[in-house]
Amino acid sequence: MKILVFAALVMLLTLSVSCRSTNQMLKAKPAKLSNFVERPQEMRGFRERVPFHYAWSSPYPDIRAKAAQKRQIYIAPVTLRYLRPVAKALIRQEIELGSIDRNERGMAARLRNEFAWVFAQSPRPRYILAQRPGPDTVTLELALVELNPTSPKGNAVKTGLKFVIGPFAGLGSYFTKGNVAIEGKVRNSQTGELIFQFADNEADKMTLYTLRDFRAYGHAEESFREWARQFETFTRTPPGVRVEDSFSFTLDPR
Repeated sequence: MKILVFAALVMLLTLSVSCRSTNQMLKAKPAKLSNFVERPQEMRGFRERVPFHYAWSSPYPDIRAKAAQKRQIYIAPVTLRYLRPVAKALIRQEIELGSIDRNERGMAARLRNEFAWVFAQSPRPRYILAQRPGPDTVTLELALVELNPTSPKGNAVKTGLKFVIGPFAGLGSYFTKGNVAIEGKVRNSQTGELIFQFADNEADKMTLYTLRDFRAYGHAEESFREWARQFETFTRTPPGVRVEDSFSFTLDPR
């Protein structure tokens, strides 16, 4: 137990040396943009403001001015139209054998609910959550473009091997880790004009031990919560404020 605690402290100290750059280096790489994204050639990193891989904001002052008058946000049902097939053979096999439920619709609903929840619970939201689009709303459209589950069986085997071959068992994470990628667009609900869009990809966090490794979508659900918090924070903070990224590691065992 002392060894695990010491290892955790070393990890924290190492990452704190250059926290932002190190954290960014260890996180998932950007996912390929889908056709859901408009003006993809203009998407770029905008990490001085938001922690997403890519973002775009309308360059037209009149569109931004009209959007600034809106006081409500409608979150549309998440589209699965652009969802890619599962990438890793081990996880595809678990889905085919029935040990992992693909659960695309359930996860799409969960993603929408997380975004709705943060606006409903925010103590000082920029936008009030609306049940339908209207003249005083912007609309958030979300697409789930990658949903690669974690392999619970693979992680169980990997955990057992740690007691036999030690840290080298961690190399098996390449085959067992999942990831989830989303894209989002904000429109003027009344005119349909595009105001802002973003795209991000998150992989399973590094950890000493967490129960999320043994739930197919445990890490993905945490990513949903983090994205929702980041987006809601972005909507109510001034242009010069950086919205901080989530960590690439966790010590939370849940």
